[in-house]
Parts: sequence; structure tokens; C-alpha cells
Amino acid sequence: MGDTGEQVERRKRRIQEDLASFADPNTIVDVSRLGRSFRATWKARGQLQEETFPVYREMDAYRSLFAGPKLADLRGVARMILQSAEADDSEPLIATKAMPERADDAGAQEAPRASLDILTELLEDSEDATRIVMLTGAPGAGKTRVLKEVVRRQAESYLHGTTTKLLFYVNAQGRALSRLNEAFAAELHDLKVHLFYHSIAVLTRIGILVPVIDGFDELLGVSGYDDAFSSLGNFLEQIGGEGQLLVSARSVYYEEEFLARSARISASGDQAWKHVPVRVLNWNNDDRAEYLEKWMTGRNISPKEEENIRAKLAQIQSGPNSQLASRPLFYTRLVRLVHQKATFSEDGDLLHDIAVDYIARECNEKLLDRSSNPLLTESQYVRLMCELAEEMWNQDTRELDARSIREVAEYVVENEGLAGETKEVVIERMPTLAFLSQGEGAARRAGTFEHESFFFYFLGKAIASKILEMEGDMRIVLSRSPLPEDVADRVAIEIGNSDALSSESVRDFVGKLVEAARTEWTRSTQVKENSGILIMALFRRCGQVDDCVVRSVIFPGGSLSNVILRKCLLDNVVFRRTNLTETRFEDCDANDVLFIETRLKTASTWLNLRGVKVSQFLGIRDSENQIDYDPGVIAEKLVNCGAPIHKGSTAHFSVSPEYVKLIQRLMSAYRRANPIFVDDRRLAAIFNDSRWPILRHLLIEHGLIEREDRHPGGRPREVYRRRFLAEDLILGLSGEARVDQRIRNFWRSLEAESR
Repeated sequence: MGDTGEQVERRKRRIQEDLASFADPNTIVDVSRLGRSFRATWKARGQLQEETFPVYREMDAYRSLFAGPKLADLRGVARMILQSAEADDSEPLIATKAMPERADDAGAQEAPRASLDILTELLEDSEDATRIVMLTGAPGAGKTRVLKEVVRRQAESYLHGTTTKLLFYVNAQGRALSRLNEAFAAELHDLKVHLFYHSIAVLTRIGILVPVIDGFDELLGVSGYDDAFSSLGNFLEQIGGEGQLLVSARSVYYEEEFLARSARISASGDQAWKHVPVRVLNWNNDDRAEYLEKWMTGRNISPKEEENIRAKLAQIQSGPNSQLASRPLFYTRLVRLVHQKATFSEDGDLLHDIAVDYIARECNEKLLDRSSNPLLTESQYVRLMCELAEEMWNQDTRELDARSIREVAEYVVENEGLAGETKEVVIERMPTLAFLSQGEGAARRAGTFEHESFFFYFLGKAIASKILEMEGDMRIVLSRSPLPEDVADRVAIEIGNSDALSSESVRDFVGKLVEAARTEWTRSTQVKENSGILIMALFRRCGQVDDCVVRSVIFPGGSLSNVILRKCLLDNVVFRRTNLTETRFEDCDANDVLFIETRLKTASTWLNLRGVKVSQFLGIRDSENQIDYDPGVIAEKLVNCGAPIHKGSTAHFSVSPEYVKLIQRLMSAYRRANPIFVDDRRLAAIFNDSRWPILRHLLIEHGLIEREDRHPGGRPREVYRRRFLAEDLILGLSGEARVDQRIRNFWRSLEAESR
């Protein structure tokens, strides 16, 4: 009870700030001290409210009050969550597995476990800084199903009193949202609860609500990366190093972009956060067998037919479709198609086969006139879906309102010369057509694709047709949002299917994309990245490309697997976390090329790139995804990969390799958290190292880290906050690197210590 007057005053301000989000606009929250209590008064919906709080804060009582009916009424929110949850009894629930975070800094890895169990344990665990759990997985891997199920179960547990944390699901998929507040407001409106988005940060900070943002990469929006990441950064600032978030994204690339941007923000501010990665895994043979067994239970399937289904599925799973067939979305559709005796193409394009079968059934069995004749041909149906996808892309949304749907249908039907009655029937039945569904919540009357994979499929076909036409300004198409790799792959497939893909034609297509990327304008970065991801897909599809010129593009993530570039010129190109482990550059030239955390493999990467320098490689990843920034190590790896450079071509400070390894460990820790806690068992290899005291002294002396005492859970803990960008610190080892003078001075001091 020995709290200082400053601590008591801080509690008073905190009560005012927390209650302000529940008070009416332009009203004052008054908090006054009465003995051992605070008396708070405020107005909510025009009514005067009053509550008392103990001066010596008891968190359980504080949380209960904010969760109670007078303020957030989280039990009411939980009931609405369960009421709005749509039970999908048609699909057996399989315990989709996930890969949890590494157990320690030395690289030990836990075995895969049920994703629901991993997430539940993480969310119930106590946190020492804002924990950001990021769930990643390919489209169709089942992320949304996992998130909705864990939200539903948590709501049940909350009502049963077995947990004090409620999960708040925010569907960012398919919505034209670029700010978290918009997403929060839209979801609260759909739930029809008396809670406003202003209170979400307060409830998160208190620890009684955990926002679940499904499809964080969708929040990137038309404004690109910066606004969305800035929005999340602002939210982290509001919750002040407390609480938790659960976020999903379709690609590890977006996760790494988040980490890079968060690092820049936290290096200059006082945010306290920790990143915890969870990777959703595709189904293995046991998962598929379990699903098939549950799906066939209760269906009137003869033993002979069951045997045929299993044989056909085994054949498809072992062929070119094996990767897609391991994703829950595609496997569940595949089971139905096999049962319906659908045919499959020999090229292994499972998504295309699913689409063709759906379209044929829709046109020939469902979308019929009064005489049972098809209203649309299959090609007309494809065009309708492509126009819808392109319009969604143009509007930067995955939901179109009734007016937009009508306009798209009118355009397609009229251009196809069809009668007015057909147009009205198509418009009326649009939300129920194959691939489509109604929007959610307030957008129930809008139309959307039932899964992002189908949206990607038709958008890819639409973009491919524009590239094939070789007309118009590609900047307009490429300036919207970041193109997913799945869309780029579909573009390359469609171009390849048109017999237009050859080394010569690829040069023409690349030239058109380069032309769009070279033009400077307000959206030029987005165009450069989308041009880069399309060029990568074309290269992968073609396999070998000769005499190609690539200028002014950014390769954002992705891979160039099994690609040979021969006698090509790379000019003003950026490879950002690109996988080059199966790539060969033969007799190529590089001018002003930057490689950021690129993945290489000495056994299969060949970098015969004239003009490349060690200083152009800002980190190299290995097969275990560990990053090495040491210029000496980078130079050695580049030489082993065939790069025309000399091992000793880079000047760098002469520092003991043991110190460099310790700094690399420290950087790895700072990439996923800031600050870091001395008693974190995963970081024992750093803080138990005999060199740590000297390293700590020099880092503090040069202003690169600061010691703090944080009090999560009420007990003081020693922490160190980073005041630098992790990659800049290790890059400073090179005498050629452009880094802060403090970093250069630090390495100079460490060099003297190493003598």
C-alpha cells in the first residue's frame, strides 16, 4: 500500500481515459478521490452514470466492472456472437494443425498441434507486452474456419464463466477498409450491440477483449501498405503495451512487412509488443482420410462406389494437384466432384477443373429459362464472373452493392446481345449463382465471391486478357491493391493456355509491365510491386528466359523456383525477401539492384550477375529462414553461388565472430519483440552468454538500447528497449554501409574490445 502520489494520480487519469470511450460526445468524465476510493461520474446516452473504484487498483474488479452491463456488457456481446455464428453442419470439423512459435532462441521447434488448441492456450496465457499472434496460411488452408471456431468456443466459455477474455471477430476480407476503426465499427454494427469502436482499444488494453482480424492483408486497401500498417501501429499505441491481438494473413510476406514497419515505429517510440507466429498447415493424409470418413458417414454410398472414390482421390492427390488438394477448401470440393463423377484435366489445374464443373452445372442445370434452356453459355458465364471480379478490383472491395451488380450484369448481357428477360433473371439470381454468396451483416444484399480463391481465379483471367491485348495503360489495373501471388499465377496460366507464352513473347509482356512500372506517379510503388509479382509468375511459367530486360520493378516476396535467366539485364530492380534457392542467373548484368533478405542456397542458386556487390545484399536467408547480415559471411555465400566478386572485397570492422553471432541472436529477438525481457527463457542463450555484459554496456553507451523496469502483473522485470533498426545494426559491421554514426561508433568500440 505504499503507492506514491504520482502513482495514484496516474490511476486517476487512467480511469478518466478508460471511461471516456463510453461517455457521450463532448461530455466530461469527472473523477474525484473520496478516501480510499475514486468516485467517477459521466453521461452515457444522456443519463448520468456513477461508479466507485478503489484507489489501490484491483485488476480483477476493474476488469469485471468494464465487462459488466453498465459499460461494455460483454455477456451481451458474447450472446450476439453466438447468435450470429452460422453453424456449418454440412462440413465435418477437422482439427486443422498448425506450427507454433519456436520454443527457444536456439531454434528448437515444437511439433505441429491442433490450431484451436494452440490459439486457445496463447490467448489464455498471461502477457508481458502486447502480444500479436499472427496466423498465416495459403488461401483455402482453413484460416477463417479456425478463427471463427475459436471465437465461437471462446464466447461459449465466456458465458459459462470459464474464461474472462472474449474474442471479437473482425472480417477484413472483401471489405474496402484501410483503417482498423472502420473495420471495428462495421463489425459492431453488424452484431447490433451497444458498443462503439472507441471502446475496443480500452477493452483490449484492460485484457478482457481480444480483437481477431481475419485477413489483415485485405486491410491494405487502395492506399497500399502504409495506411494499413500505420492504422495498426496507431492501435498499438492506444493500448500502450498491454492486451493481445489475433491477426491472420494469407502470406508470410505480409507478416514480414508488418514486422519491418512495426520495428521502425517501435524504434522511435515507446510501444511494447511481441510477435508470435502460428503457421496453419495443409491437411496431411491422415487429415484427408478423417474428413473423407466423416463425409461418407450417413450417405448412401455403396462399397464399390466408396472404393472408386478413394482410388480417384488417391490418384489426384499424388499428381500435379497434390499441393492444392492438401488445402481444406479444395479437398472438400474435390470430394464432391469425384462423387459426382466430374472429369479432371491432365495438366493438374485443380482450381480450373472445379470452376469448369461449377460453371457447367450452373449453366446446364440451374440457370435456365421457362423452357429449361440455358440463359447463358459457359463462356458468357465466365465473362460475367470476370467482369464482377474486375469491378470489385476497381472499387477496391470484394462486395458489390445491388446497383453495381445490376450495372455489371447489364453490361455483360447487353454486349452479348441477350434479351431483357435474361438480364432480369440473371440480376435477380446473381447472389445465388455458383461462386457467389450474399455479403455479411449490413451488406447482406450485396454480392461477393464465396471464397477468395474464386475471386483470384476470375480476376487473374481478367488481367491476363488485358496483358494479351497489349493495349491501354496497365498502370490503372496495377495501381489498386497488392496483387496476391495466386492471381499472378493464374495470369501466367491463362497466358500459357493461350499459346502466347514463349521466351520471345515473355520479353514483350515484361516490356509492357516494365513500361507501366517506370512511369513515376502517386501510385508508382504499388505498380512496381504488382509488375514484379506478375513478371515472376511469367518467368516461373516459362522456365527459361533469354535476353530479357527488367527495369524499375520490385519483386515482393514470392519465388523464382526452377527459373533460368540467361543474358538478361536487371536495372533498378529490388528483390524483397524473394526466394532464389532454385534460380539461375547465367551471363546476366545487374545495375543498381538491391537484394533485401533474399533466400539463397549454395547447392542450387547460381548468381552469375556482373555488376553485383556485397553491399547490395541486405541480409541473406538460409533454408531455416535465419537471416545473416554479416558482410563477410554474405560475401562467402555469394562466391559459392557463382557471383563474380571477391571474398575480401568488402571492408568491415574486425570483430570477434562470437560477438557477431551474439548480435545476430539479439537482432533475431528484436525482430519479433520490443522491448525484450531478461527473464524470457527463449532468450537465455543471449543473456547467459559471458559476452553479454560487455555488449550491453557498449549498446547502452552508444544509445542503441535503453534499460527499463516494466511491471506486468505487478512485479518489476528488467527489460531492454531497442532504439535502432535491427538490420541497421549488423549492416554497420561493413565499412561501406550507410548507417547512423552511433552504430558506426559502436562497431568501432566493439572492434577495440575484440583485440
